[in-house]
Amino acid sequence: MHLEDAARVLDAADFFSICNMEQKRMLAFASERRVLRPGEVLFRKGDVVPGAFVLMSGSLTSIDKEGASNEISVPGTVVAELALVTSHPRRATLTAQSEAELLMVPRDTFMKLMQQFPDVAELALRRVHSDLKSFVDPITQVRGKIKK
Repeated sequence: MHLEDAARVLDAADFFSICNMEQKRMLAFASERRVLRPGEVLFRKGDVVPGAFVLMSGSLTSIDKEGASNEISVPGTVVAELALVTSHPRRATLTAQSEAELLMVPRDTFMKLMQQFPDVAELALRRVHSDLKSFVDPITQVRGKIKK
């Protein structure tokens, strides 16, 4: 994939709005295009992935440990964004529902970018905190209603 094309993919992905265009080009240079056939698994629950994935086309299904599924089909969606900053195992299996094209952004490259540009590290921290807060807040509100 051409460098400018990959940079445009990152430019369309909401998470990477924390980076300027030159930083997106740096990430794009190290990124890897992946094409999945229908039914092909991108990663399984428990896998440690090398970075985050940006959906360029197609659709994926995420199935968590409880069996709940979630379809991902919007181009620019970032999958496994926390894998940019941590190597924790995935909590779900991700499978292509149709032919899917993705761009994998390696964790080590993103970590180097944050070391070079502390402002990106600060913005990434805020972004991850905000995402986690939006996930945890509804649980916290319900917690008081649960009997022990």
